[in-house]
Amino acid sequence: MKFEVNRLAMLEAAKSMAKIVPTNAPVNELNNILIEANDSTGEVFLTATSYEVSIQQKINAYVEESGSMLVTPRMLIGMMSLLLEQAVKLSADSAERLTVTGGRCRYQINCIPSKSYPKPTMPFPEESVIMTGICSLAKRTAFLVSKDESIPALQCVKINLRNNAVHATASDGVGIMLTKDSAEQSEEREFLLPGRSFAMLASISKDSDVFEVGDIGREIVFVRGDMIFTIRKLATGTYMDTAALVKSITPAYSAVTDVSKMREALDIISISALMGNSPQPINLVLSDNEIALSCTSDYSEGNTSVPAVVSQKTAETGFLYNASALQRLFNVLDGRVKLELDTNGFMLVKTRSEVYIQSPLRSQSRVVRSAEKSKEKQRAKGAEEMKRAA
Repeated sequence: MKFEVNRLAMLEAAKSMAKIVPTNAPVNELNNILIEANDSTGEVFLTATSYEVSIQQKINAYVEESGSMLVTPRMLIGMMSLLLEQAVKLSADSAERLTVTGGRCRYQINCIPSKSYPKPTMPFPEESVIMTGICSLAKRTAFLVSKDESIPALQCVKINLRNNAVHATASDGVGIMLTKDSAEQSEEREFLLPGRSFAMLASISKDSDVFEVGDIGREIVFVRGDMIFTIRKLATGTYMDTAALVKSITPAYSAVTDVSKMREALDIISISALMGNSPQPINLVLSDNEIALSCTSDYSEGNTSVPAVVSQKTAETGFLYNASALQRLFNVLDGRVKLELDTNGFMLVKTRSEVYIQSPLRSQSRVVRSAEKSKEKQRAKGAEEMKRAA
């Protein structure tokens, strides 16, 4: 193998590969990047794969001799970063030794032969739809997917293209995020994308990137010019009816506020929530012209408020919510936001393009009363059994 290539193009491709390559795969070859050069087409291909995703990127080059080699991401990125010349030469005189030359500098490294690399099939989908805004979609949804492996569907982000819009849904079983962005695509399609894999794709993409997306059975394929990215499916079938869940919530209380101010308040109050032996919930109250937040833990008490236009106040007792869940949510939102709560504390958080559902937590006093009632029932049952025995 022998070719000359643009150093910066090679560096950017290697950085993308590094985000996909596993670091401790049981098959050692998978911990490497596959480099292939083709002298008939003048192209170099970089390929990386894991158990979840695969990526292949094409780079134009001056190829003198075809061949292939496996290189660790750290080594390849390190060499491309340290060299200063615009063009670099890569050559392999044997199956286990690679020479990289740039100007007066030359590196020689030991490599793994590529013959045993489990190279993935990178097909181009026969039918595809156009998607953009991958980074924005992943940012607002992938954070919420469930980590429960017993429910594969909830480990995924549901993508639905219809009526010139991209709808995305994610849920961890407690909160639900629904987003809607405009799209040029009018053809209907639906995909279930594993959240972690979707986040990987977003990490090597830009919102302006245009992807052709297709379903080829066991995988979803994303094609962008010189790159092919495949995501292995975790689940098939139907996703929960999130639209019905939104409609089931009848708001009784509401307020409008600024996301940045709410984010700052949550950061402050969460300090109290995380103190103590276990995380404590945040109490949220809609009162006169403000949203009041408070938290009491084993070692501290915290109170703060956010200016708001309150249409309907809650009771002074308010409702309890998971502090970390609200922090994660407001870290991905922007602009103005509307909070709508029903009489049971189920909360809708709405922006122009997102609707989020947050379930309330049971108050500690209710938990204690429930436990006391349970004990009373057990004592009564025991007394009755003693009477029968007598």
